[in-house]
Amino acid sequence: MPDALDAVKALAADYRRSSMAADADDPARSKRQAGIAANIEAVAHELEAARKRLRPVPSDVGDISDLPEELVAQLNLVRVDELEQLIRDIVAAADGKEVGVDQIMIELYRRHKRIEQRRFIMNKLYRMGQKGIINSTEGRKGSYFIPKQGTGWGDDLDDDIPF
Repeated sequence: MPDALDAVKALAADYRRSSMAADADDPARSKRQAGIAANIEAVAHELEAARKRLRPVPSDVGDISDLPEELVAQLNLVRVDELEQLIRDIVAAADGKEVGVDQIMIELYRRHKRIEQRRFIMNKLYRMGQKGIINSTEGRKGSYFIPKQGTGWGDDLDDDIPF
């Protein structure tokens, strides 16, 4: 069975081809179909990014989202449990900003209709921090974050320039 992402990409390609075929005969239709193709391609790109961001991250090897599927399938990794993954996704969605226990509990309900006891969530967050899945904010209780990924070299160039 084909993957949903492949189906979306194929649909976008069909709209692109149809847009090019209609270009001479009906420019308005061609433009409309090109716009639809662009929107579908944006959905495909967003789905790919979400899959990378939401992939389970084992605590002992760090982020493996950049590895090819063939390699990941061969690794013997311990996966985080479902609730840890849901919480990690909520914290990661904050894009490097701090997230409190209340916000996490609210998002657990809004996104997944899960209601957990506050003490249980606090214990889970503490253990996730100890495993390195998330980071706790220094000097603040019940506040967690996942550092925002930099763009690579040069993120701290301003610190090195004396003028």
